[in-house]
Amino acid sequence: MSQAERIETLLVKEGRVTPGLTVAVIARKAKVPMKSVSKRIYDLKERGNTIYTNYRKVNGQKKTYYRLG
Repeated sequence: MSQAERIETLLVKEGRVTPGLTVAVIARKAKVPMKSVSKRIYDLKERGNTIYTNYRKVNGQKKTYYRLG
């Protein structure tokens, strides 16, 4: 199973939570490197999946959240 398929499976199972899953959570649960998460999300979007990207400030740091549409 490719990295994109593992991330897609994870988003289908858990990606409808609000505000979404952070890059660190996706990397840990899908067992992919953190640097690869945003690249694979881009690939999934190119395949036609609707994935929302949200940003929030948590303790003064900007966090990226992904969730399935």
